Amino acid sequence: MKRFFDLLAIVFLLLLATSVFFLFSFHPDRYKSDFLHWFNQQSDWQLNYNNTQWSLNKPLSIEVFDLELAKSGQAAMLTKQAKLNFALMPLLQGKIQIDSLLLEQPQLALTQQLFSQTADSSEPTEANNISWLNAVKINQLLLKDGDLLWQDQQQSYRLERFELAIEDWQIDLNEPALSHWQFTLHSSAQRLTTPWQDIMLPQLSLAYGQQQLVIEHIGADLLQGSVYASAELSNKQLTIRELALNNFRLEHFAPEPSAQENQAAAPSTSEQDWLNNLPELAWLSSIQIDNLLLNQLSLATQLQGHNVVLNKLTAELENIASPWPYQANKLRGEYAFIADELGIDHIQFSDLTASGQISDGLFAVDALRSQLFKGQLGLSLSYQWQQQALTLHQLLLSNNEIPIQPNWLPVSDSTTTSNQEKSATKAPAPLQQLNIEQLELQQVKLLSYADQLPFSATGLNVELRQLQVIQDGQWQSIDQLWQPQSQVFIEAPELAYRGMLLSHVSFDLGADQEIGYFNLYGELPLGQFELQGQALLDQEHKPWQAEISGLLLDISPLARLANNRQFNLVGDLELAGKLRGKLNDFGSSIDGSIDFHSQLIQLPGADLEVTLDQIIESPRQYYEKPNPFIASGWPVFWQDPQSLPKGITQFTNLALRAELEQGKLRLAPQELSGLRYGLTLAGEIDLAKQRYNQLKLVVADQPCWRLVHTVHGAWSKPQVSFDHYLSPRRFSVDQQDFTRAPSIPQCRYPLTEESLQ
Repeated sequence: MKRFFDLLAIVFLLLLATSVFFLFSFHPDRYKSDFLHWFNQQSDWQLNYNNTQWSLNKPLSIEVFDLELAKSGQAAMLTKQAKLNFALMPLLQGKIQIDSLLLEQPQLALTQQLFSQTADSSEPTEANNISWLNAVKINQLLLKDGDLLWQDQQQSYRLERFELAIEDWQIDLNEPALSHWQFTLHSSAQRLTTPWQDIMLPQLSLAYGQQQLVIEHIGADLLQGSVYASAELSNKQLTIRELALNNFRLEHFAPEPSAQENQAAAPSTSEQDWLNNLPELAWLSSIQIDNLLLNQLSLATQLQGHNVVLNKLTAELENIASPWPYQANKLRGEYAFIADELGIDHIQFSDLTASGQISDGLFAVDALRSQLFKGQLGLSLSYQWQQQALTLHQLLLSNNEIPIQPNWLPVSDSTTTSNQEKSATKAPAPLQQLNIEQLELQQVKLLSYADQLPFSATGLNVELRQLQVIQDGQWQSIDQLWQPQSQVFIEAPELAYRGMLLSHVSFDLGADQEIGYFNLYGELPLGQFELQGQALLDQEHKPWQAEISGLLLDISPLARLANNRQFNLVGDLELAGKLRGKLNDFGSSIDGSIDFHSQLIQLPGADLEVTLDQIIESPRQYYEKPNPFIASGWPVFWQDPQSLPKGITQFTNLALRAELEQGKLRLAPQELSGLRYGLTLAGEIDLAKQRYNQLKLVVADQPCWRLVHTVHGAWSKPQVSFDHYLSPRRFSVDQQDFTRAPSIPQCRYPLTEESLQ
C-alpha cells in the first residue's frame, strides 16, 4: 500500500510539473495568425497587432504593441501600446474587474456613421445574457498623448495631444442603460480644431452617478481669451453653477449676399428657431445659470447692415432660469454690466453702465448711464415681449451734441403721387405699445447733415411726460396723445432752418384739470410770431380754439427757405387769425380766418412787369416757345431768378384774407397791388386731403384777362398750367407740353368770381 501511495504521489508531482511547465511556456503569439484570421472572419472589424506580453503575477496583465483596430469607412484606431490589468477572482462572484486599461499614444478616427449605424442596428435584448455575470468595474481607463479625428458629414473636428482618464467606472449588467452607469472623467488636450475656431488647452472634469451629472470643471482658451464653467444635471434640469468668459475678442463680418442668394438661402421657420429645436437637448426640461460672468469681452460685427463695436464689456448675470425649449416670456434673471465703448455706426456710447432684471417676459433696465455725443445719457425702461410693449420710464440727455445723419431719416418715396397715398401706405408701428413717462433733453445741440432736413438747434431743452405714442400697433393722433396728464415743453435759444435763424423758440402743451392749453412762440431778427390756444379735453370731440399773430418788420430771413443765395426778399408782413376745430378730426374740422397785411414786398433781381409784357405782347416768342417763367411757373422767382429780365418786382399795400371751413382754406378773388397789371389770387387749398383745388393767379389788363396761372392736384405733385388769352392751347408745366385749352371767358367779359372757378 505504501508503494501505491508513493507511486500516486510521483504521478501527481509529474502532472503538476507538466502543468506548470506548460502554463509558463505557453505564449499566445504562437497562435497570432490563427487568432487574427478567426477574428477578422467573424467580425466586420479588422484587428492587427505586432506582439503581446503576458504576466501571471497578481494582477494578471496583458500588453499589446502596435495595436490596430478599424471598421471600413467608419472608425480606425492605432495605439503604440495597450496594457490591461485585471483580476480573476471577482469572476467567481460574477464580476468583471479591470484594474487598469492603458492606451499609449492612441490615434483615433471616428465618423458619425459609426454611431448612427450602431443605433439603427441595435435591437432590444435581455439585459444580461450570461446569467452568472452581473457587473463590470473598471478602476482606471487611461488614454495618454493621443489624437482624435471626428468627421461629421462635411465638417471635421481634431483633438490633438489629449489625455483621458476614466475612474471608478461601474456598470450593472442587470440595468446596463447609460443612465445607471457610474464613473468619473478627467480630460485635457493641447488643441481642439473646429471648422470655426481653434480651441487651445481644452479641459474637462466630471462625475456621474445615480442619474446625476456633476461637471466640476470645463475650460479652454479661445478667441484670445478663456472660458470656465461648472454645472450639474439632474432630473432633466441643467444647473450651470458658474460660467465665465474672459478677454474674448469676437469678430464676424459676413459678406452681404445678393437678393437671389437671400431668397435661395432663406431658412425655414424651423431653421430660424434652431435654438428651440436642438434634438440633442430634447430631453431637457429647464436651464438655470446661477452666475454668468463676462470679463473684458470685445465684439466687432455687422447686424442688419449696421456696424456694431463693443469694447471691454464686463457683465454679471445671476439667477437666470428658463424652461426648455426656451421661452422668452418665462425667462428670469438679474444682470449688471459696464463697457468702455459701444458703437453702432456713428453712434458711440462710452463709459456705459446698466443694471436690471428679467422676469416672466418683462425686460427691465433700472439704471443705464453713458456718455453719448459729448454729453450724458440716462435711461430706464421696461419691455414686455409677449405684448410688444415698451415703456420709457426715464430718458435723459444732457449737454449732448448730436449730428443727425441722413440714414437716420426715412427715405422719401418719389414714386408716390400724393401725401394722402403716403398716409394710406405708411409703415406700421414697430411696437404694439409705446408709452413715454418722462423724457428730458437739457442743453442739447442738434446739427442735421441730411438734405431733406437742413436744420440746427442750440441749447435745446425738451420735456415730455405721460405720452401714449403707440397703442394697439397704431401711431396715436393728436387727440389721443393729448391727455389731461400729458405735458410737452420745448425751448431753443437758437434754431436755424436752411439758414433762417429763429431765436427764443418755445412750445408748451399741457392741461389744467380738463382744460388743455398750448403756446408756440418764436422770434426773428426784426419780428416775432405766436400761436396760442385751448382745448376742452373732457368733451367728446375735444374742441379747440386758437389765435395766431405775427409781425415781421423785415422778411428778408424768409428768403433763406428757398435754399438759393440768388433769391432775396425785402419788405414787411403782419398776420393775424383765429382758428377753431376738433382734435379728433383735426385736419378736416378747422374753421376760422387769417389776415395778411404788408406795406411793401420786393423781389430784387427779376422784373415781373417786363416778363409779363414779353409773354402777353409776344406770345409766339415767349409763350409758344416757353420762356423760363412759363416753363417753370412761379417757383422760377426763387429757384432761378437770374433767368428772367433783371429788375425789381414790387407789391404794395397788400391785404389778403383766407377763410377756413371744414379744413379747406378758401381765397376769394383778391388783388395783389403794385404792378401795372392787375394780379388776382383765388382758389382753394384742402388741408385735410393735402391738395390744391383750382388755385389761380390771373394777370389782367382791365377789364380783360391776359394770362392765368393754375395749380391743381395733390401737394406732392400738382398739375401746373398756363392759359394765354391769344392762344387756343394750354401749357402744362409738369408735362412740358401744350394741350387744347378748355372753354375760357372771352376778353370782352370782365373778371368775376364765377369766371375764375
